[in-house]
Amino acid sequence: MTHIFNPEHFKKLDSPERKKSLPPAEIINLLSKNSDSIIADVGCGVGYFSIPFAAHYKLIHAIDISEIMVNEFKNRTCLENIRISLGDFDELLDDNSVDVFFTSTVIHEVDDLLDFTKKAVSKLTTSGTIAYIDFIKQNSKMGPPEHKRIASETVENMYTSFGLHSIVTYNIHNEFYLVMGTK
Repeated sequence: MTHIFNPEHFKKLDSPERKKSLPPAEIINLLSKNSDSIIADVGCGVGYFSIPFAAHYKLIHAIDISEIMVNEFKNRTCLENIRISLGDFDELLDDNSVDVFFTSTVIHEVDDLLDFTKKAVSKLTTSGTIAYIDFIKQNSKMGPPEHKRIASETVENMYTSFGLHSIVTYNIHNEFYLVMGTK
């Protein structure tokens, strides 16, 4: 079984330390989509990225499998352009329906990353972007142990295997990486 973040520790997701090491504004700048974009924030947690995304994009599909996270998120916002859903993104999103498929610190928790990514790519519109943020594969005070982490090169190779192009990787404050690819 993969390491799954304990949803009862959701307060860690909004900590000042996390805001320094993984600032939403920096990620929004890197995504650089237009204001008409539709974003799927899969594994949205309590809205750490979805809420800031809402000021920049047309519609946010905020999806999580944790009822605790979804309920907390619903208590935090009532923004009209955020659709908060509990469940499996593959069942909740139509194919070719999102401009950006985004997930942060989730892929190390996924049992079958190839299948997850295949389904994610199917949700992208033509020229849509897939964007995975996760922990750099190293020992660190935060996040899962190194052996549970996915290397950014593994993500890059997987994107290539699905025919994605314009693959780019960013180092985020020496704790995280962002790998993006275009359909």
